[in-house]
Amino acid sequence: MTATHTAPFGFPHNLFAFLRGAGGIFGKAMLAIAIIFAAGIIALATAIAGIALACVALLMRIFGGQHEPTTVHERADGQGITLEARKTPRGWTVE
Repeated sequence: MTATHTAPFGFPHNLFAFLRGAGGIFGKAMLAIAIIFAAGIIALATAIAGIALACVALLMRIFGGQHEPTTVHERADGQGITLEARKTPRGWTVE
């Protein structure tokens, strides 16, 4: 009859089980770190885009759209004034 002698404490089996468990935990930790990193990059990109849009809107407000002053013509007989209309991006404006 042949008999096999098992290693003390089940060495190869327990080592591989430990490595499998440690690899699983390490994989889950790396996945969590990757998700947190990706969320941080998305938040940073969104903040940069918002600041860029705000700067462009501010520059458009400061330097854009220098329109001519409103001209009002009063009638010679004193009956009233004539307003002028001009086209704007939102439609016609009567001044």
